[in-house]
Amino acid sequence: MLRSMYSAISGMKVNQVKLDVTGNNISNVGTTAFKGSRVRFQDMLSQNVSQALGPGRNTGGVNPRQVGLGVQVSGIDTIVSQGMMQPTSRNLDVAMDGTGYFVVARGPLPDSNAGGISVDQASHTMSGGNFEVSFTRDGALALDHEGNLLTSDGYRVMGYALRENGGTNADALSIDYNANGYVNFVDSDSEYGLINSGNLVPLRIPDSVHVKADNISAQAKEMNYTGSADKSIFDTDNTKSGMEGYPTIKTDGVFKGKKDINIEVKYTDKDKDSATDDKGWMVFINGKNTYIEAATDVDDSNIDSSTILNADEKAALKDLLNGSKITTTAPDETKMETDKTKYSWSFNLRAEGDKKIRSFSIEKDGILKAVLDDGTVSALGQIATASFKNPAGLTKLGKNMLQNSANSGQPILRSGIGSDPAYDNGDGYGDMLQGMLEMSNIDLAEQFTDMIVTTRAFQAAGKMISTGDEILQDIINLKR
Repeated sequence: MLRSMYSAISGMKVNQVKLDVTGNNISNVGTTAFKGSRVRFQDMLSQNVSQALGPGRNTGGVNPRQVGLGVQVSGIDTIVSQGMMQPTSRNLDVAMDGTGYFVVARGPLPDSNAGGISVDQASHTMSGGNFEVSFTRDGALALDHEGNLLTSDGYRVMGYALRENGGTNADALSIDYNANGYVNFVDSDSEYGLINSGNLVPLRIPDSVHVKADNISAQAKEMNYTGSADKSIFDTDNTKSGMEGYPTIKTDGVFKGKKDINIEVKYTDKDKDSATDDKGWMVFINGKNTYIEAATDVDDSNIDSSTILNADEKAALKDLLNGSKITTTAPDETKMETDKTKYSWSFNLRAEGDKKIRSFSIEKDGILKAVLDDGTVSALGQIATASFKNPAGLTKLGKNMLQNSANSGQPILRSGIGSDPAYDNGDGYGDMLQGMLEMSNIDLAEQFTDMIVTTRAFQAAGKMISTGDEILQDIINLKR
């Protein structure tokens, strides 16, 4: 038999594989974040007709005489280049612009945050947890009726729970699975900054966020200064609990009111209906003209004794305070200019309760932020991302899911916000773009060209078999 026929058969086989890969690429041209593949060929073992000979005294060297025995597939590579961005205007669509894969998982919700996936801050590896972890770049996310953040196939989107790095609210986790996944208020603009919990847990975007009551036991540093006093009234060396010259506003422990209240201290006329010039520092609660002197405590007794408020207003203020007492003092008048009407101070006290989420956003670093019905912004968590030493070595599972293999390397997790700067690797990852999806990286012009070349190569290999058949026919006809 002719060796050329078997070589042609191998050529038809490998080109058929290449056509299969090209067909798969073309069929997935519209698949979100799809990464195309290519096929590489290599020659098979060559049969030696004669070995190479070195040069002698009388003759030169002779090259080896070899007959190739065909072709075989040397590799099918995944091309992990970036796909183009497609705007969708959907707030749950997220595209990864640059390095990184979303970490998703299947499994029951943990009983506690410690039951999530543990992340080593130094090595950025993950371990533990009762989850079947996969990876994807398909950011078409969705919510279920409980507010769990999921992929389109129901995989849980994993991320870091967050908390404030100081202050009276520092013990509140944004997602607390110790309390059945309760979502707590975490001030995204906290002066202390944000810090991650260290474990990966399923993320949530619920209908409302639980806000803990304020616990103010020292001078309120957040009091707003609206005057134009000499700068010397400020605590420039940060050695005092408040600001020098400012009034003191504090409560006796946790604020027990049912609603948020605003407390304001300003210089005004105590009795604007009186002909007497009776001015001084007064306390206003939620804009109500309580006209309580700033040097006294605000509680049920002096609200009852107020001659300015009617019965309904007194009842409303008592309901706001709900057993709490607010201690206030007047500011130091010696620190101010003559016109005291230029000065006023205010402070907001939050009550215990749930606040509805108006809208939410996904920042470039993956932090989920929710705007509440009172205008405050709460951090809900941070979407986790991972990278690999060899992303082309990931195993495709279907449904846009990937799994690490022996040659891809272990996933390297992106550091959460507030991580130790010595180990923070966040700058090495791409940005998350809300309202966009990553398109397939397939170039149709390139695929059609490959298809034409592969088809012709397949036809040529088939022609070689036909030619070999004709030669064999001629040999058989020699007997006639």
